[in-house]
Amino acid sequence: MNAGRHTEPVDVHLILRRDGKEGPEVLLSRRAGSVYAAGLWHLVSGHLNGPEEDVVGALIREAEEEAGVSIDPADVRFAVAVHHRSPAGKSRTGMFFEVRTWQGTPGVREPAVCDAMGWFPFNALPEPMVAYCRAGLDAYRSGRLMAVHFQEPGDPIAYTSGVDRCRPFPAVGTGGPDTRALFELHTSEAAAPLHHEPGFMGGPALTRMTATAAQLTVPGMRPSSEAVSPSTTLEQYAETVPKATMWGCLYFTDEDDRPLQVHSVYSPAYPWQLVGGTTDPGEHPWQTAVRECEEEIGITPTGPPRLLATVYSPPGGGWPCSTIGCVFEGGRLTAEQIRGISLDAQEHDEVRVLSMAGWKELMPPGDFARLTAVEEARRTGVAAYIDSWEWGNS
Repeated sequence: MNAGRHTEPVDVHLILRRDGKEGPEVLLSRRAGSVYAAGLWHLVSGHLNGPEEDVVGALIREAEEEAGVSIDPADVRFAVAVHHRSPAGKSRTGMFFEVRTWQGTPGVREPAVCDAMGWFPFNALPEPMVAYCRAGLDAYRSGRLMAVHFQEPGDPIAYTSGVDRCRPFPAVGTGGPDTRALFELHTSEAAAPLHHEPGFMGGPALTRMTATAAQLTVPGMRPSSEAVSPSTTLEQYAETVPKATMWGCLYFTDEDDRPLQVHSVYSPAYPWQLVGGTTDPGEHPWQTAVRECEEEIGITPTGPPRLLATVYSPPGGGWPCSTIGCVFEGGRLTAEQIRGISLDAQEHDEVRVLSMAGWKELMPPGDFARLTAVEEARRTGVAAYIDSWEWGNS
């Protein structure tokens, strides 16, 4: 029996996350100088200064010192805890936190211990990377809240797929290894208790719905005996739920706030359209809107994305799936920008800027109603929700 009680360091790791062109990205820094794991990529991280500092305070301090970004404590979200042991046999506990909102532009602030910093897609993380850091990111990406990462003597400090010591563990109430993590949602403090009964887990800011085969009986779903069996895979379950396509578009006006639309050569029923289109695999709606804008009119929106309206449509008009669309603020274009628009002749043959009264004369009633709702959302700053495409445009 040891004479003294075991103690070990606690460190904090920042998962600073943004939406990139290829999907979600994380900020990483490359260690340098005489520090441990020099030359390897790692999250912005550090140790607590002492008993007077809590883990959130340490995270905010390290973010400012290492990357030059300011973080509000209200924007910090717990992601995962990792109990780690290095190849030298020293153990520690790491607390990983996700942050999606911050102030400042990330950059190297401590060149003596960090010689590079950049954004990387979660599905294309750089090498070499500290194995401890990679264990936390892998657990985070899998939706697990805790992992053990005990390396053995002789293991490399850098992550190697053939020597992966990460053992993620499920959270209480999530049904163990057979849990199906179906989706995540953001909810308010007041609404959070309403989600617990059907199986949502987590705090009010971010709750995860998880369900085993026996738990898939949330309101609005078929009874679990009809939905899945214990051997049902996530892919098999996905085949039983309704399908939907996504689209994203941009609402542009001229400097007099008159809407800009393009004329379709392939859709006589919906002749005048906002700039945009259907999402490609792996895209987010904003990414779709940017890509379509570049392809259709040769303009690249810079963002940040501001949602004006969400449009839902059930199957109809010959289209077998539901559709969900996002209309984003495109901004005001100058007369020179409008004159410089180059259309793809296979999709559109004309661009026009008209007053709302002018558009009313050219558009089917349902289309014009949506345009009116989008214009109202832009004017008031309150996003619109439109729950029918009205295929017949009656």
